[in-house]
Amino acid sequence: MFVIGNFFYAIGIVLRMVFNFETAVIIIAAILSWIPQAYSFKIYHILRELADIVERPIRRIIPPIGYIDITPLIAILLLAFLDRFLAQSLIDLGWRLR
Repeated sequence: MFVIGNFFYAIGIVLRMVFNFETAVIIIAAILSWIPQAYSFKIYHILRELADIVERPIRRIIPPIGYIDITPLIAILLLAFLDRFLAQSLIDLGWRLR
């Protein structure tokens, strides 16, 4: 059973890393969007594409409110929920199966 426990534990840790990386990308892309010259940087477009993986489905449901786009905030809250619910559940399951 310890092999299955280690497997679930590893999946939980990797998911946590992915969620943390995506959260950081969303924060950096949101901050860079406030800088007018950032649109000319190639790194901004890369970060924007990575952030849009999570933000695009949210924008379909909740459009921007005037000039204010709250999708980064909702995306970060969603990623925090998934981290605490999904990743932590897999980590705890892995510990119990050891």
